Amino acid sequence: MAITVRTGAALKSLLNGQQEATADGATVGEVLSSLNIRDRLCDSAGNLRRHFNIHVNEGEDIRLLQGLDTPVNDGGTVTILSAIAGGGKVVKKIWLTLPKTLVEKLLSWEIGQKFNVVTNIRQASVSTSIGLLGLEVSGERDEVAKALDHLTAEGASVESVELDVVE
Repeated sequence: MAITVRTGAALKSLLNGQQEATADGATVGEVLSSLNIRDRLCDSAGNLRRHFNIHVNEGEDIRLLQGLDTPVNDGGTVTILSAIAGGGKVVKKIWLTLPKTLVEKLLSWEIGQKFNVVTNIRQASVSTSIGLLGLEVSGERDEVAKALDHLTAEGASVESVELDVVE
């Protein structure tokens, strides 16, 4: 089944720099798996991360339907959007988990160079096999969203800190 997958400019790195791709699958989860992006959009329990919204056929968010099991008809569309939107300055506090392949990459520095954001490492534990950072990312809301999308696209796990507290 040919499904059109679309995303905004902030998430186009998910689709190899494009804002549209074609995929196969009978459900949203299968479509994401066929593009090898399901792990980037879902947490370790397999649930869609809070900072992504996925819509089927320009309709409702899949969270209001059957989640990743939402059926997609041949010729349908799946739209992936960042849930962070709007303007204004924000400070986003996250836990950033880096797999072994990213431990030596300077991702917190990189997002400060690529996007108009300031990063502040509040806590870190890094070994040769995994990295865990308590990170603050501040700036205009859309720039912070782009920076977080970039981290996810690179393969890092990005999770909001409960109650926005890092201690």
